[in-house]
Amino acid sequence: MANNYRAILDDIAAKLASVPGIGSIHKYERQVVDQAKFILLFKDSTGRICGWEITRRAASEHQHGAFYRHHQMVLKGYMGLQDAAETSILFQELCDEVCGLFRIADPTTPGATWNYKNGDEPTAAPAQLESINDRMFGAVLCHCAEIAVSVTERIMP
Repeated sequence: MANNYRAILDDIAAKLASVPGIGSIHKYERQVVDQAKFILLFKDSTGRICGWEITRRAASEHQHGAFYRHHQMVLKGYMGLQDAAETSILFQELCDEVCGLFRIADPTTPGATWNYKNGDEPTAAPAQLESINDRMFGAVLCHCAEIAVSVTERIMP
């Protein structure tokens, strides 16, 4: 049985990379003890904190004729807060743009056996902005968001 987790992860990262100003993209949750090192991982080319982590929260399976796996991917976004630059608005718009990437159900990977849709709740949009808030990272105040992306994969033997 093929394992498509990495291909799905790469496809999501490619979609994120298509968004201007998206910042750094990490295909897993970064783990560091030193907050200063964590912040460095998310600085963009201008020195601004802006970046995303991609991970999977859960993956349930069912059989309806064929076997299907329902991946619940999570995109965690961070942007340094700068009141005068209206980063609160910029980050909200960026989150909306990220959600919009997944409204089209076709992956960019040729021969993909998955779609961006919620197979358990077909009327729901594939991307949901689950939380957005401000948080301190060391001495830096950042906007933070979690976007859940549903992926339904047909498991090919």
